[in-house]
Amino acid sequence: MSKSTIRKKLQRVVLYISVIALLITGAVGIAGMFRIQEDSESALTRQMEQNLASLVNSKTDLADSELGKYASYARNFADYIHDLYVNSRDYLPHEVLPPRMENDGVLTMQRTVLRKGFDVSGVIDEISLLGNLRQEWYPVMREEEGIVTVIYAGTKSGVMLTYDKNSSYGVPKDGPEDYYNFQESTWYKDGQKAGGAFFTDIYSGAYNMGLMITCGAPFYDAEGEFAGVVCMDILLSDLYKAIVDIDMGKDAYAFLVDRNRKIIAPPNQQASGDLTIDDVTHSLADEIMSGKTGVRLSDSRVYYAYSTITRIKGTGWKFCVRIPESVILAPVRSVNRRIIYTMLSFLGAFVVVVAFAVIASRKFSGKLTEPIIALEHDVKKISGGNLDYRAEIRTNDEIGDLAQSFNDMAASLKDYVKNLAAVTAEKERIGAELNIATQIQADMLPRIFPPFPDRKEFDIYATMNPAKEVGGDFYDFFLVDDNHLALVMADVSGKGVPAALFMVIAKTLIKNRAQMGGTPSEILADVNEQLCEGNEAELFVTVWLGILEISTGHVTASNAGHEYPAIYRPGEGYTLFKTKQSPAVATMEGIRFKPSEFTLNPGDNLYVYTDGVAEATNSQNELYGTDRMIATLNDTEGLPVEGILSVMKKSVDDFTGDAPQFDDITMLVLKYYGGRD
Repeated sequence: MSKSTIRKKLQRVVLYISVIALLITGAVGIAGMFRIQEDSESALTRQMEQNLASLVNSKTDLADSELGKYASYARNFADYIHDLYVNSRDYLPHEVLPPRMENDGVLTMQRTVLRKGFDVSGVIDEISLLGNLRQEWYPVMREEEGIVTVIYAGTKSGVMLTYDKNSSYGVPKDGPEDYYNFQESTWYKDGQKAGGAFFTDIYSGAYNMGLMITCGAPFYDAEGEFAGVVCMDILLSDLYKAIVDIDMGKDAYAFLVDRNRKIIAPPNQQASGDLTIDDVTHSLADEIMSGKTGVRLSDSRVYYAYSTITRIKGTGWKFCVRIPESVILAPVRSVNRRIIYTMLSFLGAFVVVVAFAVIASRKFSGKLTEPIIALEHDVKKISGGNLDYRAEIRTNDEIGDLAQSFNDMAASLKDYVKNLAAVTAEKERIGAELNIATQIQADMLPRIFPPFPDRKEFDIYATMNPAKEVGGDFYDFFLVDDNHLALVMADVSGKGVPAALFMVIAKTLIKNRAQMGGTPSEILADVNEQLCEGNEAELFVTVWLGILEISTGHVTASNAGHEYPAIYRPGEGYTLFKTKQSPAVATMEGIRFKPSEFTLNPGDNLYVYTDGVAEATNSQNELYGTDRMIATLNDTEGLPVEGILSVMKKSVDDFTGDAPQFDDITMLVLKYYGGRD
């Protein structure tokens, strides 16, 4: 065989080997790239689903908290108006006039009548009595400035009182009184049918104020008959910023859905009411409206995360996040595209490489395949999980670009893992600190029972179960002297760490002041002045404070915006002891707290609690309520104090089921055996 033939055969062998090597190397490179891309897609998808679930849960918790705050305002207003009717002689009259132009821009209470020619002389006493609402409405307008635009109450007798800065809008134009048939309004009719706090549907506010919602509650006269509705108009812009304003990339957005399936925080700046949940999510609409919480991938390859805002039954809102699958997988697919472009370039140059391989020597073939084989080795290192490894860029061509792409991707994945680890560590640190705060808060409350084993005149037991790691509820009991026992039950506005810190201050001030002597009204008045000083967070606390004269069973008390206590008497069972209420402590300076008195006879029980008991909510958005609470207490006859609270807690837990606890649950029961012989 001639050298020429051998050379040709050798060249063919080299060509075949080169071609086969190129194909194998390319296949290995592509397989490695697709393996990394597949693993990255899977990891990113799992992480994004977890993030979306956490996001919707946190946003619905935020919305629940905000709505619950406004519902609490409405209930407090309604209770205060009822007290005005019941105890009208205890209140001074306050003149309320029709709107005047000189009051424009100033917070002013003003009146509007039901129709033209309405004779106000027959209701002027009622108007003057309701003028006392200013002391309840002013703190809320101050705290919610820019959110609550107006507070108003419409009476069955035909008069509407409003409290805002817009006097010029209602100045009478053709008579002495401004008139408005408010009893045909949606808010008034909804209030007549509501059994408690309620919310209207979303609507566009007057004077281009933006989207709004009205929160209200019915109020009742001294005989318990319906007397009217008290409401507040709430601008939704701040709530939207907190819930809906989420930047998650192109074509991704969050939105709210009302109970009528309409989008009330629409994407792409479309007008409210133009879109429904069916227009946006199609086949997933019914599942989202069912009240479930979840993350689903639609047929159109779009992720939807959704949850129900459950705190207030009247809204029925759903919170949703929409994010295309392509947005989640964009980083990996970007690298994948670069791989495809590189391989296409490689294939385009393949013909040229083969032509040169026919002429070139083995050395040339070796130099041609060496970078690809080396890159294949680098790909295996990276795809094996070694994110610190970097491919060596040996050439300044497509193979070099591909190596650089691998290096960029490995660096990005390493940063992502590092950031995820840092976030996890920070959450663990915060969790540990909250656990310590929980223990510190629990240690501040009396927890040793029986607390006074040498006192046979009474027995006492109390519990506190916070909704979060730390709470704003607290109870306390202590001997003022040998014959007087102080009892405290309180609820700080808000939740979490700020409320817990305010709770520590309030508990300390109340106990220190009570041990100096005085009536509950005097004690709360002094504590109110101290808490109002430097209260920049504008927190407040509802308090029931009672002092038991142990020898006689006589109790003097004062109720600062708190729940009514329940008293058990043998043969009669438990009943609510409804007394005059005062505003919450720290709402404003100079408050005079109303006293009340009752006597415990031997065998009687006293049960005090926070609103977390009556307002516990199940998965059907039903409230536990005071009627169910009294019924449960009446089933505990004959049980010791610890057994009474155990039955109450089990009843609340059985009622709420799997529904999350939204508020702290705090209870205290005292059994009175009688004074010493």
